[in-house]
Amino acid sequence: MLRKGSGGPRGSWRPARGLAAGALAALFLFFLSFAASSVPPLGIDCGPLREHVEAAAKRARFEAAAAARAAAGVVPPSVEGVDRGVDILSYDISFDIDPAVRFLSGTTAIRVAGFARQTPSLALGLDDAYTVTATVRDGIAVTAVHASGKLVIPFDPPLGAEERATISVSYLGQPPAAAALDFWQHETGYAATSVAEPFLARTFWPCVDAPDDKAVATVTATAPAGYVVASAGLATSTALPDGRIRSTWRLPQAISTYLVSLNVANYAVVEDTYTALDGRTMPIRSYLMPENAAANAPRLAAMKNHIAVLASLYGEYPFVDTKYGIVSSGFSGGMEHPTMTSIGENILSDVPRDITILLVHELSHQWWGDKVTMRTWDDIWLNEGFATYSEVLYLEKAQGRNPGATLRTSYDDGLYGGQLAQAVVADPADPFKYTGAVYDKGGWFLHMLRRLVGDDAFFSGLRAYGDAHAWGTATRGELRALFEQRTGLDLKQFWDQWLETQFRPTFRATYRTSADASTVTLTVIQTQGHTVVHPVAGPNDKPFYVFPLVVQLTYLDGTTSDVTVVPTDFTTTVTFPNPARKLVAGIALDPGSDILKIVESTGPA
Repeated sequence: MLRKGSGGPRGSWRPARGLAAGALAALFLFFLSFAASSVPPLGIDCGPLREHVEAAAKRARFEAAAAARAAAGVVPPSVEGVDRGVDILSYDISFDIDPAVRFLSGTTAIRVAGFARQTPSLALGLDDAYTVTATVRDGIAVTAVHASGKLVIPFDPPLGAEERATISVSYLGQPPAAAALDFWQHETGYAATSVAEPFLARTFWPCVDAPDDKAVATVTATAPAGYVVASAGLATSTALPDGRIRSTWRLPQAISTYLVSLNVANYAVVEDTYTALDGRTMPIRSYLMPENAAANAPRLAAMKNHIAVLASLYGEYPFVDTKYGIVSSGFSGGMEHPTMTSIGENILSDVPRDITILLVHELSHQWWGDKVTMRTWDDIWLNEGFATYSEVLYLEKAQGRNPGATLRTSYDDGLYGGQLAQAVVADPADPFKYTGAVYDKGGWFLHMLRRLVGDDAFFSGLRAYGDAHAWGTATRGELRALFEQRTGLDLKQFWDQWLETQFRPTFRATYRTSADASTVTLTVIQTQGHTVVHPVAGPNDKPFYVFPLVVQLTYLDGTTSDVTVVPTDFTTTVTFPNPARKLVAGIALDPGSDILKIVESTGPA
């Protein structure tokens, strides 16, 4: 079906300036064919697409942890936990740590509430590298079973619905290989820093290591004099009689276990201030190695502007009542710990490098990942696709860049079987395996949704999504339901073809102007070697891609006009009036680069 004029979602005829002589047609077509041979085909970026620095680091960490488990003969962790029968309300996590010594001891107090009629036990994740020295329920010692990475604590009597209990676990040991907690050395001292995503929280503290059960987490760390502790929220510190420093970090909002962080080093603290949309002020407090804190001052000074740009798009920074900042980490990428993003020391020490996009990506996770978290790991794109598109939106708003052009040139390899070939929905057991799909294709999905529903509906919908799931979790189905409710559209086909289906559509298109130039006929053919995947069948499911496709008509005099074609089959042919009676000299599919696609050829019929 073709839509034109004001009745279409985007396409329209625009008045043209006079009819060029037919004698120019051959010359103009020769020029078009020459130009086509000189530049890449429309919609295809022939340049290499580099894996996102955060994605590469997260994937490498996951692979290292999996290899370490395999070498030790450890059973892979449960992906989404078990049917627990309890809700975790809070974690009070305490560590004794010296970054110069690879050893950790700690106690975690866990407040739980029952919602099943009877829950006989609670299974926590805790790596077997640790020795459990005490387990206590409500002040009474209990005997727990610790094996295969699980610590099973009995409830005797069983925990009933609406009942509450406090479980305390004390443990010690040397952290396992490829664990969340890195012990490392920098130019002026030792450091211990953590990144736990996706399944590594259990490698340095006992927890229900699943993203769906968010809880309030307080982190306390005791370290030797001269060290500074950094974590989420706001801190209080106390000097102990033995000279050590004890710091307690409190964050009032509930977060997932993979977002809990611990950072201990001889940090230099750099302060700045962000002025919120309503005039309030918030500290920007960053923790950097003393040898490069001053050199990073320009990067840190720019962050308040990053916050302001994203706040104008998504609503106020979610943790405006606490702080924001970055902390130097042994992790080689970036990690979106709430209020305190971890950035690799290897990146921060490379002072000439422009890391604006990485900083914006991590900051955007404060909304998409921390405030609203994916419920299950197959929806990790709800974190990473959103953060990737936030990079594009930042460049659009702060620098005036065209978002479609940015996506085409920097977030696509243009290949049918390339880095974006996999489905956006991930394998929950290995969520960072195909980062091109999760990050880049996930970002493309949001841009295509924006173009489908329009800017007003898109951005107001994102804010509504953030409000509806604030401090909780969400699924791709809930995102779809929200946009369907707000726009009145049936988005099942759109969701299935772009999130559940591998690859992308490929096109060939032809045009023909009638002899008297009164009509133009377009034929658009989808040539991809796959059909759309529909995990759940629906009455309106189509095996081909359905979306508004803008076609730009170029006339002999160089003027252009846009029309919108909505495919009705693998081959769609439409004829429409050509009131200007101009000869069409060429066509371009999706001239704004707003669709993830490959255009194989366009030309006269």
